[in-house]
Formats: sequence, C-alpha cells, structure tokens
Amino acid sequence: MTNCKLKPDLQQSRTVASTAHSVVIKLKEMGLPEDLDDDLGTLSTDLGDLWSAQKELVDLLEGLTGTVTDWGNIGDSLVDLRSAVDHIRWHADSVRRPMNKITQYAYRRAG
Repeated sequence: MTNCKLKPDLQQSRTVASTAHSVVIKLKEMGLPEDLDDDLGTLSTDLGDLWSAQKELVDLLEGLTGTVTDWGNIGDSLVDLRSAVDHIRWHADSVRRPMNKITQYAYRRAG
C-alpha cells in the first residue's frame, strides 16, 4: 500500500471548514434568503470538499509519478487515485442542483 496515513489532518479539516464557511458568509452577506439555506449548506460543503479533494488528487499524482517504484505500489496508487476521483465525482454531482438554484437566484437579482 502507498504511504497511507490514518492520522487526521486537523489543519486541512480546518481549512476545508473555513472555505465552506466563507461561501456561506459571502452569500448570506449578499442577501441570500433563508429558503435557500439548505441549498447553501450543500453548496458550501461540496465546494469545500472539492477544494480539498483536488489538493489530495495533486498529492496522489505527485506520489505516483515521483516515488512509486514497483508495480504493487503502482496498483495501490491507482486505487487511491480512483478513490479520490470517485470522491470528486460524488461532490461534483451533489453540487449541481444547489449551484443551479443559487445561480438562478443570483441572475434574477442581477436584473
């Protein structure tokens, strides 16, 4: 298996939460109504997780192309990459509906 660390990355978790929170604050300060709060929660969570997942994908790709030296590790790296891609796909699918609803609201408000 690749260098799979099971220790929590508290700084990364804080950054993801801060990113998601920044989305919420920005849109609430812009006047997003309460009836879109559920969509805002999903949007902000998915965007925060997508931001984090892209960083993980970069790290995994760098590991694959840099330090992996045998076929067993190549296989493990590809499995880890597949998991990261699946995670990104899940959030990309999840974010579409709330993003569309809030985008429509934004364009209605823009005139």
